[in-house]
Amino acid sequence: MSKLGKGLEALIKVSEEENREVNLIDIKNIKFNPYQPRKTGNKQKLQELADSISENGIIQPVIVRRISNDRYELITGQRRLTAAQLAGFEKVPVIIRSAKDAEMLELSIIENIQREDLNPIDEALAYERLASEFKLTHNRIAEIVGKSRVAVTNMLRLLKLPSKVLDMIKTDVLSAGHARAILQVEPKLQLEFANYIIKNKLPVHSAEDKAKTFGRMKKKLREIKKDVNILAVENGLSKIFGAKVKLTGCKKGKLEIYFYSEEELNKIINIISKAQ
Repeated sequence: MSKLGKGLEALIKVSEEENREVNLIDIKNIKFNPYQPRKTGNKQKLQELADSISENGIIQPVIVRRISNDRYELITGQRRLTAAQLAGFEKVPVIIRSAKDAEMLELSIIENIQREDLNPIDEALAYERLASEFKLTHNRIAEIVGKSRVAVTNMLRLLKLPSKVLDMIKTDVLSAGHARAILQVEPKLQLEFANYIIKNKLPVHSAEDKAKTFGRMKKKLREIKKDVNILAVENGLSKIFGAKVKLTGCKKGKLEIYFYSEEELNKIINIISKAQ
């Protein structure tokens, strides 16, 4: 059985000195979890939770670890704690547990995944932190979060996307499925392809199909847009040199002649020498 199936309580080691008592602790004495993977949140849903807490109180205690006599650090329950603050509560019910730094991050990730509360980028950043700070392999991370190793690796690949595309995923403008399609496109075209998906409202399967041909499509469009006079010069020089020629600009730019062997290079040099 995966850890996700055991529930959070089963993941936290309890020493003989610790008990399962619920304590009321001042919110001001609780420091937020520095290993919390969620970096963005839905303000409307948070306010809804705050309204519910105002009406019904906090049904499920938050879990903390002690860092001094009267100071604590949150392990799980950041949304409940934040919502309690919004609701004007001064104290919250807590269960005190022991947890190492790596366990703090593990538990926070698992709590959020259980509630489907992490966007794909925050989830990927959490996995990256487990890998970089705590030296966990992709296999070990997969065991912790109850997913396959391939799923973890694919999630981490999302972090290679341009920052603007990452923002689109964080704000649910694009899905993780769209992101995987965008990764199939060469890096310099990824932002443009993301905007293309949004503009044309492509579902994931259509985005995956379009990703296979998007690069070629953009190349053809660039060729179509090129000035007809420049194309005429390129074609004329290509015939003279027997090689591909690319001209960029008119008054200022560059002329490129492509060769693929020493023989072709010598042929081009001879043609230029005779023209002098």
